[in-house]
Amino acid sequence: MEIRPSVTVKRRRTRDDRRRTARAHLRHTCEFRRLIPAQTEPPYPEAPRQQPERVNVQELLERVTYMERILKHKVAGIDIDLDSLRRMARALDEHERSRERPTTPVPLDDNPIEDEFCTIDPVEDTTTHYSGEFSYWNFSMRVKRHIEDRIHPQPPLQVSNYLRAEQLHAGINSIAAAISCCPPRHIADFLINVFFKHAASYYFYVDRAWLVEKVNALYTDAGRFNKNSAAVVSIILTVFAIATQFAYLDAPRQREGTSEFSEDALGTMFYQQAVRFLPEIIEASSLESVQACLLFAVYALPVDASGLGYIYITLTNRLGMQNGMHREYTGTGLTAAMIETRNRIWWTAYTLERKLSIFHGRPLSTQRSDVDAKLPIDREHMSSDGSEPTVAYMVASIELARRLEDFSQEMFLLRTCSRHERSDVLSRLLTGRKKLDTWWKRLLDEVLDDASHLETYTRAITHLHLEYHLVCMFTGRPLLLNRLSSRSPASPESVGKQSPAGSSASTSQTLHRQELVECCVQAAREALNLCRGLRDNGPGLARSSYIEYSSCRASILVLIAHSIQTQSAEFHAELRVGLDMIRQMVATGESARSEVALLESLERALVRIQHSSDTSQGRGDHDLSNTRPETSYDTFKNWEALWKAGSTVLPDNTSQIPRDYGSPDQPVGNQDYRETSTLDGHDNSAMASESNPELRFLQEFLAIPGYGPDGSLETGSVFDLGNNWFPFQAL
Repeated sequence: MEIRPSVTVKRRRTRDDRRRTARAHLRHTCEFRRLIPAQTEPPYPEAPRQQPERVNVQELLERVTYMERILKHKVAGIDIDLDSLRRMARALDEHERSRERPTTPVPLDDNPIEDEFCTIDPVEDTTTHYSGEFSYWNFSMRVKRHIEDRIHPQPPLQVSNYLRAEQLHAGINSIAAAISCCPPRHIADFLINVFFKHAASYYFYVDRAWLVEKVNALYTDAGRFNKNSAAVVSIILTVFAIATQFAYLDAPRQREGTSEFSEDALGTMFYQQAVRFLPEIIEASSLESVQACLLFAVYALPVDASGLGYIYITLTNRLGMQNGMHREYTGTGLTAAMIETRNRIWWTAYTLERKLSIFHGRPLSTQRSDVDAKLPIDREHMSSDGSEPTVAYMVASIELARRLEDFSQEMFLLRTCSRHERSDVLSRLLTGRKKLDTWWKRLLDEVLDDASHLETYTRAITHLHLEYHLVCMFTGRPLLLNRLSSRSPASPESVGKQSPAGSSASTSQTLHRQELVECCVQAAREALNLCRGLRDNGPGLARSSYIEYSSCRASILVLIAHSIQTQSAEFHAELRVGLDMIRQMVATGESARSEVALLESLERALVRIQHSSDTSQGRGDHDLSNTRPETSYDTFKNWEALWKAGSTVLPDNTSQIPRDYGSPDQPVGNQDYRETSTLDGHDNSAMASESNPELRFLQEFLAIPGYGPDGSLETGSVFDLGNNWFPFQAL
């Protein structure tokens, strides 16, 4: 019989059993708790639960709305949908993570271009070879040094020095012919004295001791001047030529009027002999080459400042950079006197080029960041006569040129910026103008001292004041003829449509513009007073002084423009004085004569405008006793000057011209008559009215629609000269 194993059957737990088990567990727990002291705290206290802050949905919606508006204003064209915002946020996260990644630091001594610097190596006594950073020459010298380091025991590599071109050396006969044109020795001494007394002012063109030494050699041992002396001979002859322009200031009784000066023929002869060596001067590219071209520019300034003068001064800067004069010299190959001479000549050329370019609307030839030459300093052996601190005046002139450049950049921004940015640009102009005034007052106390009162009208002191006033006029001159201000005031409906922010910005622009214009007009009046002081109480007005002529011309233009804009005769007397003075300074050059003819025509047009305005307002008996009546001869001379300059515009009585003289397709003002006098005395084709901004301004001003022979005037048409009209950009 098979015995089966017994199977244990698990008894099913009943409900009572479960209850007994639960009661036993509870009893055991209670007994354990009685053993724990009552004061004992649990080992891990529970942190109190913080109630979640209640979210204000309305506040969140407002925040999102404001942030969307800010984003749309700051980032043009941004998409603010959820997907676009998510992508931009993730891109920002990736950018932050990439910035936090550790980068391998570069050892301080592992800079691959640490030895990349400019080189200024003397070639001859007054000639240096300049090579800027990252040039072919510098790289070849770096390669040479690396090779020498590897083959140190060997002799150093012999590399030929830098050579200049020598194909254009002047012949001995040419040098002798130029020397033969020099005046007698006592005349030469007189011209040298005139040059340093009246023409040099506080600029540095040539060292007087060096010039006297060369002139002594010229008259005692002319054989020393060989084929390499072209630049030196040109310097001497050009000094004579410039001195002839100022020689009349030493006359016992100065001549008045605009009659021809017979000494101008001598100056032209000296200049022609000197400029024949220009190719050789450029090829030599020495310090004397820079000085010769600088003197060419000074001679050409009263003849054609914006043309030939600008070309010469730009060439001077290029030759200076060829010699590295725009950089600080740290070597030992040049003496301290030579370094100071280079610095003074460079800063003279640099400052003149800056002012010519900005005042005549030409591009600058050098970036300010490219120049690190030391400013001029006082040296005992290089002082002039010790009567005036000319070096301090020169440094002040350099600072004025820098501030003028800053104002010029802001002016160009004002032309191209958007409407809502104009207020900021005008504010910066006004801030710069106030800083200029603060600097000038400090300069008067520290440098000019008692000379600021101008009790003695020395030419150097007056020139520095005139330069300051020219910069002040420049800051407000383009704002004088504002087309918007000449129109009728806005209607109340249009004003009401402007937003408060737009109205505030417009008010700010108007206030800034008015303040700049007022400063400009005040500077023009003070400049005319300074010129009158030179004429009446000082050494006299110099007809060939660029700074005196430019100041007088700019002041007259400013006062005429302001009088046209305000239709006021407030400055009538000052305009007459200014025109009288500028007539005394136009004996040189057809360009200057045509400019004065322009000013006279503008002044007559201003008188007609004021007279017609008084007549229309019932003031026909306006006192014009101070106005000199225009004679037939005056009309003839005015027509002659305009005809020679390339225009046949008649300012008065244009209705008397025959009908068949000019057609609508070819108006009278565009007849192509060209005849001017050049430096060599021959008649050549000159600029037509289309290329002469002054004559173009005169033609457009005198050909105003709505201004008829009867004297009627439509005010809106006077100033509506076009959207792109920039009145004095090229003046």
